[in-house]
Amino acid sequence: MEDILLSYLDRNGILLCNREADLPCLEDIGCAWGDVTALLDRQALFYCKLYRGRTTYLSREAYYLLRAVRGERKALTPAAARVCALLLQAPGAETDFLKPLSGLCGKDFRDGLNFLLRHLYATAVGNGTVLTRSWSTFRYAAAEVWEAQAPNVYDCTDPAGRLLALLGRTMPERWVRRLIKG
Repeated sequence: MEDILLSYLDRNGILLCNREADLPCLEDIGCAWGDVTALLDRQALFYCKLYRGRTTYLSREAYYLLRAVRGERKALTPAAARVCALLLQAPGAETDFLKPLSGLCGKDFRDGLNFLLRHLYATAVGNGTVLTRSWSTFRYAAAEVWEAQAPNVYDCTDPAGRLLALLGRTMPERWVRRLIKG
């Protein structure tokens, strides 16, 4: 089934984890949690919270296109800067390891990590502790760590046009333009 997920992402660029009225999710294409974690372990998709703060999976191409069109990244909050520094020092760590090292309270740590995931500064780079048959923790790293393992092989002279075409298969153009703006 992970081949179905990878093919879907290569064709459409974006997928949500959970049901949403406006975009397809894992269940809609016949895939499950295990398919995601298998692809995370191979850096075959980019996990983020790009779409309305929800768990979002991007194809490698969609990630690199977004990076190309977005320009300057949003400035890090203090909590996000602290979490990002840890993700660079300890790539592939789970939140239970990172949270105490951060010196942040639980809410500030979550807010910092969510900021990084929303703005493409960080991603999950692998499956962590298995909690149930259909859920586990993740191992996180800075986006730069993921990029080193999933290099940009996409040569595109019009990244905005390509992104509109790719994501436009499942999203209205105005939403794609919002994602581009960040």
